[in-house]
Amino acid sequence: MRVLLTGSAVPPVPDGAWPAGETSSPPAPAGPTLDDVAGWWASHATVETVALAASGPAFLDAVAPVAPEVLAGVVPGPGGGDVPVAVRRRTPGGDGAGTRRTVYLDTSQVPATGAVEVLELVAGRVAVPARSSTAVGHLLALAADAARGPGGAPGRVVLATGGSTSHDGGLGALLALAGAPERAGGLPTAVPADVVRAARAALGGTDLVAAVAADVPLLGLHGASAALDARSVDPAVAQHLERALGAVAHDVASAVDRVTADDSGPRGALAGRDLLAASTAGRRLAGLPGSGSGGGLAHAVVALGGRLVPALRVVADDLGLDARLAGADVVVVLADELGAHELGDGTVHEVASRAAQHALPVVVVARAVVAGRREQAAAGLSGAYAWGDGDARALVERVARTWSRG
Repeated sequence: MRVLLTGSAVPPVPDGAWPAGETSSPPAPAGPTLDDVAGWWASHATVETVALAASGPAFLDAVAPVAPEVLAGVVPGPGGGDVPVAVRRRTPGGDGAGTRRTVYLDTSQVPATGAVEVLELVAGRVAVPARSSTAVGHLLALAADAARGPGGAPGRVVLATGGSTSHDGGLGALLALAGAPERAGGLPTAVPADVVRAARAALGGTDLVAAVAADVPLLGLHGASAALDARSVDPAVAQHLERALGAVAHDVASAVDRVTADDSGPRGALAGRDLLAASTAGRRLAGLPGSGSGGGLAHAVVALGGRLVPALRVVADDLGLDARLAGADVVVVLADELGAHELGDGTVHEVASRAAQHALPVVVVARAVVAGRREQAAAGLSGAYAWGDGDARALVERVARTWSRG
C-alpha cells in the first residue's frame, strides 16, 4: 500500500503581509506536522511526503527537493542598510527540468521601504507605514543574474508574491529594476514608458513567473486594498490606498501600452498589426486574477511581461506531483480546516483535482471539517476526518487502519 501525504495543519496565511505584524486573527494552536502524520501512518503503509506551500519561508522549503542549492546575498533595505536574502536555484539535470536554471524567491524576507505617510482623517492623523516594493526589485535583479546559464542565457525566476510586505502595485520594484530613484512621500503619478522598457531590459529575457497565493485583482471590491480590513487597517486608509493603486495602475497601463505599440513595429506599417490588442494590453493588467497578490506586486510582474500562476500549481508542477500520484494507491491531505479556502484555492483543491486524473481516492485529515458531504463529494474527496479537541495521533492511526490494506 502506497500513500502520498501532503498538506499542512498550519492555518493558511492571507495573501500579502502589509502592514507587517497586523492581523485580526489570534494564533491557532499548533497541529501535527507532515513528519508526525507520516510516522503515525508508517506501520500501515509505505508513505511518501510531498510538501506544498504558497508563500513565505515554507515556499522555499517546499522546492528544496528540486532546488537544493541555496544562494545568499544582500539587497538595499530601509535607510540604505543591507538586508540579507536567500534564494534557491535549480540547475538542469536528467529530471525533466529542461535546460534552463530556475531561481525561486520568497518576498517575505525583504521589508517594505519608503517614507511613512501621514493622512489627515476626520478621526485624526493616521500614519501609513512604508509600503514600497523597491527591495523586491533589487531581489529580482539578483535572481535574474543567478538564473543565467554559463553562456549568459536567460533563465527562469519564480517569485512567490503572497508574503510581500509592500502595498504599492509593484511600482517600487519597477523603479528599482529600471535604475530610477525611489520617490519620497506618496506614490508618484507618472510612470514613463522608459521605466517599463528599462525594467524589462534589466531582466534580460528572464522567464518571470509570479507564484500568486490568491487570485485577487489589483483593484475593486475584491482587490488588494479591500482585503486590508482583515489586518485592522482603517477603512479610510484602505480607500486612500485603493486610490493610490488606481493611479499606479493607470500610469503603468499607459506605459505598457506605449511600449507595446513601439515594439510592435514601425508606426507606419499597419498591415498585420492587432491595433486593438496593442492599445489595450496595459489596461487589462489590473483586472487579471492574481494581479493584486502581494499588495499588487504581481501587477508589476505582468507589466514586466511575466506570467501569473497559482503558487500551489507552480510548486506541484516543479516537484513532479503528477508522476508521484501515478505511483500511489491513496492520497492523504493534512489541513487545518476543510472549508471554503481549502476547497477553492488551497492544497486540497490542487491535489484532489490532480488525483482525479489518476482515479485515486483522496482523504483529508484536519483539525476541523466545516464543508458538508455534498461539497466534499463535488471536490472529489473520498473521506474527511477531524480531530477537533481530541488526539490527532489516535485519529490518524484509526484512519490509517481504515484506508490501508492488509
